[in-house]
Amino acid sequence: MVPDTRLTLTESELKRRQLAGLWLDGHRRIQNESDAIRFMHHVGFALRYNATPSLRLAAMFMATGDKRCAIELTNALLARSEVVETNVIARRLVLVDADVVPAVYALRRRGRSAELSSDASRAWQLIRKEGHATSGEVRRYLGVAGVKRPDRADLALEELQREMLVDRGPSSVPSRGIPYLSPEGFPYHIFEDAHPDLFRAGTRMSVPDAVCAVIETYLRAAVFAAPPKLASMFRLLFTEAEIRAAIEALLDSKKLLQSDKYILRLSC
Repeated sequence: MVPDTRLTLTESELKRRQLAGLWLDGHRRIQNESDAIRFMHHVGFALRYNATPSLRLAAMFMATGDKRCAIELTNALLARSEVVETNVIARRLVLVDADVVPAVYALRRRGRSAELSSDASRAWQLIRKEGHATSGEVRRYLGVAGVKRPDRADLALEELQREMLVDRGPSSVPSRGIPYLSPEGFPYHIFEDAHPDLFRAGTRMSVPDAVCAVIETYLRAAVFAAPPKLASMFRLLFTEAEIRAAIEALLDSKKLLQSDKYILRLSC
């Protein structure tokens, strides 16, 4: 039997392939909406802002090479519902390709009650009543306008977004100055109203299928990962027992390979 060389790749070669797969090295910069859509379909998950050495995720700032361009393209993708922004992955602001949003929603919302902090509950009531609200409106509603940031409104909206009860939509980009400081603040909507198709798909998805979908999506670009790193990155979505079961299922179906330290996508 010919040995499977995919399991004998050096760690440096795996890392080189990972950087290329995550568009952190070796790709031309994306310049328009079509480029950005293809980028998100490929990577699945991308940091809204910049990459960090300790977190192996694609990043819009790295993919574009220009902050203003990254913000403008992010807003365009949010407006078209090509991506959804969430803070449930590594507790960072991450753009999630629409194809995998149902899996993320299914895992985060399963069996969860609406037990919220007082400020988050009040902000949620405002958004439900009005159908939407900007961060500035929530700040005024909670009586914290002008307070040093992050303030109670920031924390309340962060909590609602983490529970995937609200969706943070696109904002205007100032023609001058810092591009992500929108004058009116970011708009927030009820998630199931903003993305009804993704919401329905998420409510119908089983937990095992959702865990497998998240892992497959990440490895499609990242090439390889150590199971403990996956468990840490996605700890708000699934347990270590669930990730072990999903890896076993993906290995059995020949979608993944495994070495002593890593799991690898089959096409590696």
